[in-house]
Amino acid sequence: MKLILTHYIDASPATVTARLGAAVSAGLDAAASRSATRRSDTVTTTLDDGIHIDGGLDALTGTDCTFTGTDHLTELRVEVPWSPSDSGTTKLWAANRFAGVVAEQLTARELTAA
Repeated sequence: MKLILTHYIDASPATVTARLGAAVSAGLDAAASRSATRRSDTVTTTLDDGIHIDGGLDALTGTDCTFTGTDHLTELRVEVPWSPSDSGTTKLWAANRFAGVVAEQLTARELTAA
């Protein structure tokens, strides 16, 4: 079973590809504050359409972050492994925080000096 969190972001797939690794790391950092497990080094595997999390936060190990889209809109899909024993734990909070921060990081605009 999987918990699926979806965000639609105003960024092209090329932008997502360039930023996804850093966004996943930032998301794991943020999720650690909502989880009962400790944060460790980020370990990922590259997928054709995203990243698989192999380590970094036990609650989110096994999570896939994938995306599809056009030049103007991209769908970010975060699939977290879920079992009945996860109900009532901090895993849901960690997963929601993770997905939200990843989406924020992917849509963040770089500020330029005027």
